Amino acid sequence: MKHIIYCVLFLFLPLFSSECLAGNDEDYWLERLDKSLDQRDVFEQKKLSRIDKLRRQLDIADSTTQGYELAYSLYNEYKSYCYDSARHYAYDCLDRAMAQQRPDRIVESQNAIAFSLISAGILSEARDVLGSINHEYLTGQLLSDYYEQQGRLWRSMADYVHEEPFYTKYITLSNAYLDSLREITPQGTALWWSFTGSLQMRDHKYDDALFSFDKVLQMSDSTDLHIKAMTYAEMAWAYIWKNDEDHAIVKFAQSAIADNESATREITALYHLSRLIYRRGDYERASRYVHQALEDVNFYNSRLRKVEINDILPIIEQDRYDAVRSQRNWLFATTALFILLLLGILWSYWFIHRKNKKLTEARAEIAARAEELQVANNRLMEADKIKTAYIGRSFYSNAEFIEKLEKVYLAIDRKITAKQYDDLRYTLKQSTLNSERESMYESFDETFLKLFPHFVERFNLLFEEADRKMPPNDHSLTSEMRIFALIRLGINDSERIAKFLDYSVHTVNTYKTRIKNRSTADNDKFESLIMQI
Repeated sequence: MKHIIYCVLFLFLPLFSSECLAGNDEDYWLERLDKSLDQRDVFEQKKLSRIDKLRRQLDIADSTTQGYELAYSLYNEYKSYCYDSARHYAYDCLDRAMAQQRPDRIVESQNAIAFSLISAGILSEARDVLGSINHEYLTGQLLSDYYEQQGRLWRSMADYVHEEPFYTKYITLSNAYLDSLREITPQGTALWWSFTGSLQMRDHKYDDALFSFDKVLQMSDSTDLHIKAMTYAEMAWAYIWKNDEDHAIVKFAQSAIADNESATREITALYHLSRLIYRRGDYERASRYVHQALEDVNFYNSRLRKVEINDILPIIEQDRYDAVRSQRNWLFATTALFILLLLGILWSYWFIHRKNKKLTEARAEIAARAEELQVANNRLMEADKIKTAYIGRSFYSNAEFIEKLEKVYLAIDRKITAKQYDDLRYTLKQSTLNSERESMYESFDETFLKLFPHFVERFNLLFEEADRKMPPNDHSLTSEMRIFALIRLGINDSERIAKFLDYSVHTVNTYKTRIKNRSTADNDKFESLIMQI
């Protein structure tokens, strides 16, 4: 009987051992991740089915309250899947909340908008949204959400700047909000352990943080893949700071599996995992992961993630290409030594040549995407410059306008008190408004020409010399030029242009048609040439 027991234990011991070791075996989890990525379309279809069902319900919803709840559910589905749609439904929630005059839902919608903007890397606008929230209604979950978004905002600001003294300043602010968030969270809950772990990470208490994150996994719903993904990623970073890359790879792989199975596109785990396994020489897998990460961030439309991924993508592809090239050269050398194996070597050469062709195509695609990224970066830099200039000008103009308005109010008050009604009517005559409008145009022209000093010259080059017009001075534009100056700033809607210039839409369209007809360029290409100035 004893011998039988020993035999049974001997047979099943390897099964128990392999099951125990799998938990921290990086090859096992990387294979699990590969299989999960192969089923990517299946997981995404489940999410799309949920989204489609919610959309149909929203289309037929006749209740304002029900409409808000459905729109907010759609925002939750999209918030880690697609930035553009998440922002759309977050603003839809805000519109519905304002229509209902529900301050709590207004705050909830503003938190949702801020989350979307932070995830996409639009940090300045996210800061404005959070700054506009009415603190009077920040209670309960709304206060928790507000603290969480503030913490995420300043953490993202720190990661973006990454320069002292700003980095430390922003991290300190982020930690303060995170600490406040933990204070208002019931102690001992999964969320409390999660916030505790994050604070311990920033205090460099990595073993304590791992204990806290393990508590989160034990207490969280096993079906909440998004919580698991974030927690595994935090644990991976703890292991990295402990110089334990083996465990970090396992945790990033587990995080990436949870992201994939929850159809999350706003990701970091797959990207960081590709960097770790690339350093270990697994170029094929690293290339697959980084390309998948790039596809995800392009789909989600996260600006900061695009920059991060495109920094490492060419490096991985170059090393991958060099490895294959070395292998090809080795085959050439062995051809001279093993002439009797000519057929086998020729077949090997053909196989390697085919791989090399695919790599060349991949490099060409990478180069094209890098060029697109450079163009996008240039546009972002130009947009940031334009925004900075006009924000500064608007602050000055608003202050000047308020000062003038204050003087008008005082004058009106004195004339009403003195019952000087005729003088009052004279004070309010239309010419005053026209003067203010002209002042606004002068301010616009001056700021625009500082940003685009050669605009007038380049604009006139599009016409015959007889049709060229010059503004009255070096700091102003003609009415026609002003229309296309707005187009150069990205304002293409004729109705918006008409409102700014106090024209009718018909007048704007007439100006545009007349100018294009006078131009030496094709009408269809005229506006694209304006955008190249």
